[in-house]
Amino acid sequence: MAKIAVVAGATGLTGSTLLRQLAGDKRFDRVVALVRSAKRGMPERVESVIVDFEAPANGDATIAVNHAATDQLVVFCCLGTTIKVAGSQAAFRRVDFDYVVAIARWAKVQHAVHFGLISALGASAKSSVFYTRTKGEAEDALRALALPSVHIVRPSFIDGNRTESRPGESVAIRFARGISPLLLGPLRRYRVVTAEAIAASLLAASMSPVAGVTVTESEAI
Repeated sequence: MAKIAVVAGATGLTGSTLLRQLAGDKRFDRVVALVRSAKRGMPERVESVIVDFEAPANGDATIAVNHAATDQLVVFCCLGTTIKVAGSQAAFRRVDFDYVVAIARWAKVQHAVHFGLISALGASAKSSVFYTRTKGEAEDALRALALPSVHIVRPSFIDGNRTESRPGESVAIRFARGISPLLLGPLRRYRVVTAEAIAASLLAASMSPVAGVTVTESEAI
């Protein structure tokens, strides 16, 4: 029985960090990165596959993974952007909702034993903030799919070396990093969280899948 890890959104900060951790983890027989375009510098042992996230079930992803019925398939979704980078709320929702749900549906069809998702602090379908409302709606859509095991992490500001420029976010992270030691008690959830810690939380949960949906809030990462 082979253990296979599939990462969607493998080129972002947390996704690439998770990919490196998976590549070095011999408990996984294969590590597959689903990407939108060819990427250089993938870790050794990682199989990179170009996929249309509009419809991941239509061919490439399924063909690339091509796992036996007895294999254990674990899928991680690290897809995410910002409204500024996406260009509009509609474009943001396409990535953070449509693509996320499409990958989750694909994972269910492939009989994945576990699905890990990076969401966001405050995610709720009832939120008055478009960003966190979209994240919450994606979480609810994931719950409705009734996958065997789902682990959702809701980080606050994510710290690490990004490959893409996000000036506004960088300023916010530097500020949050500076005040993090002062955030105590209930305010701990607003502390900066490293991409390494988020990836490690996702990886750890995948090794001992729990039935149903579990959520790890930022302060517990």
